[in-house]
Formats: sequence, structure tokens, C-alpha cells
Amino acid sequence: MIRVLLIDDDVELASLTAEVLKNYSIALDAVHSPSAGFAALEANQYDLVLLDVMLPEINGLQMCSQIRYSNASYKDVSIIILTARTELTDMVVGLETGADDYVKKPFEPRELVARINAILRRTRAPETAAQTGSPAPAQQAPQGKSGLFCEITLEGDVMQIETQRAQVLVNGTKLDTTSMEFELIAALAQKPGEILNRDDLLGEVHGTTVIYSRSIDALIYRLRTKIKDAGAQVDFIRTVRGRGYSLVGQVTTPAVA
Repeated sequence: MIRVLLIDDDVELASLTAEVLKNYSIALDAVHSPSAGFAALEANQYDLVLLDVMLPEINGLQMCSQIRYSNASYKDVSIIILTARTELTDMVVGLETGADDYVKKPFEPRELVARINAILRRTRAPETAAQTGSPAPAQQAPQGKSGLFCEITLEGDVMQIETQRAQVLVNGTKLDTTSMEFELIAALAQKPGEILNRDDLLGEVHGTTVIYSRSIDALIYRLRTKIKDAGAQVDFIRTVRGRGYSLVGQVTTPAVA
């Protein structure tokens, strides 16, 4: 069963959401303040966090950033930001601070369930996703037994992208990427050397969901920072002013097993 933590000071909404999600084999724990949220994350292991923007103590965007950039065991938990329909800035900032997705309030239960399953398909093992009723990710290109999609070499630095495990390694160090960050680098790797504009990448990263195109810039910045922190001396992602981004380097793909 999927286990989700909801952090929202709306007690009635939390109760209704728990009842709905239970019908989809999703167990929901609800707390109503950031301090209680951090305590729950310390005490339990969750697959995903639903995080409201408007909270007491600190807002949800600040909490999202604190979760994602902490050294705690829960720093890689998937996060969906819950935001009011008119708060476009919250959507953008939420993605910039490390959220995997956002859902506008008021939301339809089936939409929320679909978003949860979509994220977990990208972040959990294929067999686990199958157990939750979600199809495993489609194979988009030939892969070796390790799940390696491609390897990019640039001036001695090496980046590997493994789609089966949804992970990126730089010089052997695994990057702590969110699902959106992984989708972005994988989209660039599908067309190495080609320039993809923000709209191209939005379609790859977020399916049919409409988000602010400048959020792609924030995702690129986060990826570059993580690649650099892993010890790379080069920038694998090239910015082409006024046009978009491309992945550079010598690309090799494994033979089909």
C-alpha cells in the first residue's frame, strides 16, 4: 500500500482526502503544521508528501525547500504542492524549491490519485509500481541489463543515465534528482546535441500538465548544481541563448542484451 503524508491545516479537507484515497489503496496520515510534518517524517517512511502552501509557522514552499535540501533520510521523498487555483507564483516557486508536481485547489480526487501514481511510477521500482496498479515505465530505448540508457563523456567526466532505476550518475556518484529533474535530463539525452526549447522540454517533463515554461530554467539550474557537486569539471548542459538547451559530449548507448 502507498503511504502518503498530508501537511495541511484544513482538518476537514484532510479527513475527506483520507477517506477518498483509502479507496485507491493509499494510506494517508494527516498533520496540520510544519513542525508536526517534520516529526512525522522523522518517525515514519512515506512514499510521498502532499504539502499545502498556506501553513502556520512557515509556508509550504519554505518547508519544501527545507525537506529537499536537508541531510535527513527523508530528503528524497516525492512532494506534491497543493496550491490555490490563482496562485501561479506558488506553482513556479514550488517546482523551483524541489517539488515534483503541483495540484491546484480545489482538486478532483481522481486527478490527485493520477498525479500520485504518475510520480511513483517514475520513482519506485517497476515491480512495486505494478503492485499499486500503475503500469511500469515504457522502455523508450534499448538498455543493457543494468538499465543503462546512455553514457555521456566530456573532457574526462562521465555521466550515466539509467532509465530503469530512474537515476543519474556522474563519475560514479548518484545524483539526488527529483522525478522532474530526471525526466528533463532523460529528455535531453533522447536527442543528444539537438537544441530543445522550453516548450519541447515541458512536453517531455510534465506530460499534458501546463506549467510556467520558465520553470525549465530552474530545473536546469538545479541539475547543473547537482552535477557540479558530484565533482564534474564540465557542464554537460549547454545553453543556446534564445533557443533552448542541449546535452553535449560523446554519447554511447549499450547493446541490446
